Amino acid sequence: MIEKVKTLDLRLLKKRCVACGYDGSLLRDGRIDQCPCCGCDLHERPPRSYAEMEGLQREPVSGHSPFVDPEHQERVIHRWLAFLFLSMVGLLAIAYLCAAAMAV
Repeated sequence: MIEKVKTLDLRLLKKRCVACGYDGSLLRDGRIDQCPCCGCDLHERPPRSYAEMEGLQREPVSGHSPFVDPEHQERVIHRWLAFLFLSMVGLLAIAYLCAAAMAV
C-alpha cells in the first residue's frame, strides 16, 4: 500500500544521468552537454533524481516550479470574467429581441 512520504534520503535527491546512472560533480553543476560516461545528450534527457522520477517530490530540485505563474493565472481569470460578461450581455440582448418580437 502506498503511503505519504514524510522524509527523503539524500541519496534519492542526487541528480543522475537517466541512461547510465552517472552522478558525478560535472553532471550536478550542469557544465556539460553530454554525459561523460555514456555520451547521453543532457539537453534531450536532462539528469533527474530518483525522487523526481518516482514522483516522491512535488517540485523538482532544479528551482523552477511546474506550477503556473500568478500573472498568467490572473490573466486567465480576467479572460473568463470578460467571456462570462459578454455572454450574459448577448443572452440579454437575445431575450430582449425575442420579447420584442412576441409583443408585435
